[in-house]
Amino acid sequence: MKKRPLSDYQAHWWNWVRQLYPGYFACVMATGIVSIALLLNRAVLVSVILGWLGGGLFLLLLALYLLRLVRYPREVLQDATDPGKLFGYFTAVAAPGVLATRAALNHWVGLPILLIAFAAGIWCFLTYWAFAVLLFRNERPLQQAVNGSWLISIVGTESLAINWTILTTFWPERAAVLQLVAYAFWTLGVLLYLIFITFIVYRFSFGKILPADLTPPYWINMGAMAITTVAGIRLLQAPHPAPLLVSVQPYITGFTLMMWAWGTWWLPLLVLIGIWKYGIMRQPLRYEPALWSIVFPLGMYATALHLLGQLPGIAFFEVVAAPFTWVAFSAWLLVMGGWLYSIGQTLSRLRARAQASESPPLTVSERQG
Repeated sequence: MKKRPLSDYQAHWWNWVRQLYPGYFACVMATGIVSIALLLNRAVLVSVILGWLGGGLFLLLLALYLLRLVRYPREVLQDATDPGKLFGYFTAVAAPGVLATRAALNHWVGLPILLIAFAAGIWCFLTYWAFAVLLFRNERPLQQAVNGSWLISIVGTESLAINWTILTTFWPERAAVLQLVAYAFWTLGVLLYLIFITFIVYRFSFGKILPADLTPPYWINMGAMAITTVAGIRLLQAPHPAPLLVSVQPYITGFTLMMWAWGTWWLPLLVLIGIWKYGIMRQPLRYEPALWSIVFPLGMYATALHLLGQLPGIAFFEVVAAPFTWVAFSAWLLVMGGWLYSIGQTLSRLRARAQASESPPLTVSERQG
């Protein structure tokens, strides 16, 4: 039986699923963290809207990634063994982690536990899969393999560090174990960051950099430090602190502030990179899924400022946190607007193509007229 040819809409849809960006869960991360920052800024209504939207995007993308896995397993495996794309899948760890934190702020219990369990399972698989790929399959030199998306693995690790501290509010009788695990994840994230950022700075400093190389995920250089700062503060604010956690609190405080300072240092440099790429080198600025990797660090940095303002002696951080929250929200609006505009443009092109193919050919007299 002869198969019916696909329409332009169907062909475009399946081609989009085939090429689905590995890090698309970054839009969930960005939406969720901006929702949290807005909640801390007491913009409750907008925060709730973004919170529900983030949950909806998570379910939609989860279904799309499962569909891609079933229909295009070869493409999924190809991305999962490419060092330049593999680490984008860690957005599937950070996205439910951020949503779990947002749900816990609403005093929900069941949903955060479910999301944390999902994130922890994905993290365990991806962490050892990624290092196995680098050890046994990768043949690319450093300058061709490393990019800013590698740091998304640190974001996923630190999001779980935050999640373990959340669980202590649900199970205070197990606070000592959960705090130890949270501290271990926080420290592991710091160590991985020190390793990966060394590779990235080396590439920046001793290799030829083209405008196309400076992709939006390099903003995770700052975002990873922002979430490390948040995770450190959550450890300092953990309820029912165990004796071990109390003994390392001075270290956590000092290292958390150091991570914030390092992340802050990156901000002007990332802005200069953007000016050089889009302003001087005239690279076209259009919507791409990677742009969500700019929104998430901005939202996480705003959240870090809010939480830093809760520490003794540095309440003045709250003064900076409020305007920075609106900067993050504005960035979210711009990228979401770009996404919707690109969808509209694509549908318009497909509609015009369909109308052109359905219109009858001109007769000789019509051509001459």
